[in-house]
Amino acid sequence: MTPDMLFQSPWASFTAAGLGEAALVPTMLNMEEQSFYVWLTREWARGEGAIVDLGSFAGGSAACLAEGVRQAGRRQTVQGYDKFEVGQFDAFLDRYMRYMSVPPASESPCTPRPLPEFKGTDLLPLAEFFLAPWEEGIALHKGQIEEMSWDGPIEILVMDASKTAATMERMSETFFPHLIPGHSIVVQQDFLWWQQPWIAVQMARLSDYFEPVTYVPKHSVSFLCKQAVPLDVLKVLNVVEMSDKEMIAALRDMKQQVKAFKMDFYMRRLISAVKANPGARAAYRFTKRP
Repeated sequence: MTPDMLFQSPWASFTAAGLGEAALVPTMLNMEEQSFYVWLTREWARGEGAIVDLGSFAGGSAACLAEGVRQAGRRQTVQGYDKFEVGQFDAFLDRYMRYMSVPPASESPCTPRPLPEFKGTDLLPLAEFFLAPWEEGIALHKGQIEEMSWDGPIEILVMDASKTAATMERMSETFFPHLIPGHSIVVQQDFLWWQQPWIAVQMARLSDYFEPVTYVPKHSVSFLCKQAVPLDVLKVLNVVEMSDKEMIAALRDMKQQVKAFKMDFYMRRLISAVKANPGARAAYRFTKRP
């Protein structure tokens, strides 16, 4: 398997049946994103390191990653990290249950299970309920990701919790040094979201270590780790303290790096978002949409 295969997006032909039981887990991922996650752990991963999901929330991404492992016939556990907290369960269910994808019976024998009753703000029991079909194939870790530690090689790393530049940097310092050069894939799930431009800024500044290899339209960009990422480099990078001018320069560099993916509109939007929200380094502070 070569990076060229990633560029060709072979997962784009997947149907709901290809997602297996993962199609029954509510998620904000669209069909192509879900298919990509299944393909990534089924076809790209070889069991040489961990599969780490930063920002598992209700379990949609972890389910797809674990389903790919199951389809490959490997014994490999997906490590899912999140605060697993919501403001209110009623609001959560109203907002997110509409994302539940249930394949027609003709496509899949899977059927959804009735939801048990949940109360409070702890999302972990609900995530465990959705992820029960994979049993020991998923291990969930509750808490502030940026305060946790890691040891051991990482084969697939999904970054979906970079809601502030500071959080992104702490997570990167914890997990990036454990990537396998020439093999590990980092999925930057929110790479193109206008309220989180620091993701593209960081990856632009780390271009010696990462190469963009695939793009799921309108959403994520994934990178191959080219060489080991030194912790000292990550500590010095300090995106939080960059000026807006430096941020924009890095975004323009990244715009050239991803030119083959034909997503100039989204890169221009990231640049416009920085200009419209000067000094903002947290998603909730990006109040002026470009």
